[in-house]
Amino acid sequence: MTDLSDKNVKAAHDQLLILGGFVTKFSRVTRAPRFPDGALETDVEHSFHLALSATELASNYFPELDVGLVAQFSMVHDMPEVYAGDVWTFGITEEDRIKKEAAEKRATERLLTELPPHTMDLLKRYESQKEPEALFVRFVDKFLPAIINYWSKEASTFLDDYDGHDREKLHARTQQWIAELKTRFPEYPFLHKVLEMIDATSEESVYTHRKEK
Repeated sequence: MTDLSDKNVKAAHDQLLILGGFVTKFSRVTRAPRFPDGALETDVEHSFHLALSATELASNYFPELDVGLVAQFSMVHDMPEVYAGDVWTFGITEEDRIKKEAAEKRATERLLTELPPHTMDLLKRYESQKEPEALFVRFVDKFLPAIINYWSKEASTFLDDYDGHDREKLHARTQQWIAELKTRFPEYPFLHKVLEMIDATSEESVYTHRKEK
């Protein structure tokens, strides 16, 4: 039975206020992908999308994974961006990647002193990438921009924000990115096939729409 002491009640009260404050800031962190109305995706929307997608994949195709843990890691995976911001990694230079990782490390260290215990522990475990669920979430995270681009079409990040009007050039960059992911995440050949199909579907949708204009 839960201890009803004033001390515990006050602790729960404070933890909820801290998390509420975090969400108000996290919901203002914008990312590169755009929605159909042109609005930038936020980290809160992205984290919810990842939680839905990763748990669906884990439940249907990876029974060895703890689906509940997949969902929890999905919700905390981008928390450091509340201080570090989101950096678009498609085609990123090695120098910028190092800067991004350093900024996120500083942000993580700060959060580990601010978050309530359970959330702090989840973030720490996710960042360590020692559990299969954490690695799985990190990989599925890479799928989502192409999915948002598929639905956005007119507001496609690649075409409008990242000079992606040359389809052949963009396709070559995307294939290089996919090859890099195969090296980074060799544990999931099934997911690589899914990602290749999603990328092809997204590309065709975006460029067909642009051609029809």
